[in-house]
Amino acid sequence: MKPIFLILFAGCFFQITQQNFQLISSVAIDEPTEVSQDRAGHIYIATYKGDIIRYDTDLQNKLVFSPPNPNRATALEAWQGLRIFSFHRDLQQFRLINRNLSLHEDYSFPQDIIGFAEMATPSFDNNIWLIDQADFSLIKYDITSRLLISRTPLEQLLDPDNYEILFLKEYQNRLFLSTKHRGILIFDNLGTYLKKFEYKNISSFNFEMDNMYFIEGNNLVEINLYSDHDVKRALPKNAPWLFAIIRDGRTYLFSKNQISCYR
Repeated sequence: MKPIFLILFAGCFFQITQQNFQLISSVAIDEPTEVSQDRAGHIYIATYKGDIIRYDTDLQNKLVFSPPNPNRATALEAWQGLRIFSFHRDLQQFRLINRNLSLHEDYSFPQDIIGFAEMATPSFDNNIWLIDQADFSLIKYDITSRLLISRTPLEQLLDPDNYEILFLKEYQNRLFLSTKHRGILIFDNLGTYLKKFEYKNISSFNFEMDNMYFIEGNNLVEINLYSDHDVKRALPKNAPWLFAIIRDGRTYLFSKNQISCYR
């Protein structure tokens, strides 16, 4: 990678670099709504048709889960390994699927304590984080007891009349919440606000080691979670990229109709 130039932005230096991406393989897909990866490196996509599809690391073999009641997944997480989590906002349900994509169970939230779950994601202690639109709060929900572990009002951080929450994911005992106008808010494992990254309107992100990464325009941005150092890499321009996954020296880029794996 060859540095092109340095830019001073919001008090931090980030480096824009040019990288030669070598295409390894690609495969045609239906348009994805969400993507994920498990600990073995398998790639997962949720499609607009309601299917969940798993590919091996070389994108050669795939396994398809087609539920009896297909509905678009608005969240997909496979990092837990033994089960795949999907959230379906329209149904107000989350689904747990076994790692072979052969069995699943659907769960609804108790309406007496959760008004409307706008977004949901699993936590590392096997519970669920969600945004309750009814009272504009961040909730940690215990799956087993069906009770709340914590509730954090969001009025002090976001304007309830002008907000848009785009993505939610836990990593290293911290919760990262991306918003359209306020950047990426970071909370501890009990929902206490810590700080934010200034990047706004980021619809998806992921993590590798101590870095968060996401697509902004035609760049792949990586932020170190502890130094806040930012690096931007220019992506191949042969498609408008929607999602990215980095694993073991490979970068998987997702467009509306293909996955491309680069070295």
